[in-house]
Amino acid sequence: MTVSTGASGAAPAPAPAAGPAAELTHGCVRCGRRVPIHVALCEDCNPLGLKQPAATQVHALAAGGIVAFVVFLAIIGRVALGGIGPFSGAIGGVSAAPGGLQVTVSVTNKGTRNAATTCRVMATDREVGGPSQVLQTPNVPAGATIEFSSMVAVFGTELQNLAVDCQSP
Repeated sequence: MTVSTGASGAAPAPAPAAGPAAELTHGCVRCGRRVPIHVALCEDCNPLGLKQPAATQVHALAAGGIVAFVVFLAIIGRVALGGIGPFSGAIGGVSAAPGGLQVTVSVTNKGTRNAATTCRVMATDREVGGPSQVLQTPNVPAGATIEFSSMVAVFGTELQNLAVDCQSP
């Protein structure tokens, strides 16, 4: 029997002996202890030997997280917007101006915090869905009334009766 040698004249190194293959693992979904890749829970966390958490458990966890986040957002919103408004508005005057109407709006903040709001100006005799224009008010101090003027172009330049509706955030 002849042994072939490589270019250097030395015999090739023997192949390593095949030993047991390393088992793939991941963390237990509950406690993090290393378990085989095909198992979801370790023996301590899964004494009944279930192969994986039930689908209802996973969905309940997701739904619970969504509900908890919505409650969190509601609390944050309540804290952020508490004491703002309600607002009431009235038209103080309307005059013709180049390119539209100059409208004076009076806004009252009946809340306990300073805030700005939006007011929708519309014709008093408009049909449902008729033209209107939204105005941003300046900051209105708590419990105070301010008056401001703005150009409204949506109604043309002909004088007409206008109404205003101011919204609370």
